[in-house]
Amino acid sequence: MPLVVAIIACVVVAALASYQVSLLLGAPLARFAWGGEDHYLQPRWRRFAALAIVLYVVGIVVLLGGVDVIRLGPPFAWSLGCYVYTAAFFAAFVLTARSRSAIERHLMLPVNVVLSGMFLIVAIAGHVR
Repeated sequence: MPLVVAIIACVVVAALASYQVSLLLGAPLARFAWGGEDHYLQPRWRRFAALAIVLYVVGIVVLLGGVDVIRLGPPFAWSLGCYVYTAAFFAAFVLTARSRSAIERHLMLPVNVVLSGMFLIVAIAGHVR
């Protein structure tokens, strides 16, 4: 079960990373993220979008380590990483709830809370060794 949850979460996180890449490449989709102030990503948000991409890729690695697909290091380190991402996605949920963009709230609130739960499931039940 945790492996299936991790794979689904990896797909969702990869989609979020792809979305951030599309924003950096100039797609008119910024109303769904970063406060939803404009159709295009404002220059002040570009470095945060780039950082988000890196953090999403690290999150995918953490998920795969959490279910022993990647077997480097001690299992507790992967579990700890999953707990950190659980907290981060929950914090993103709280911050998104305060967004002025209604469309961002409607789209990203469920995504953040579901990802938070998925990382928690992997953190608790992920290791099979």
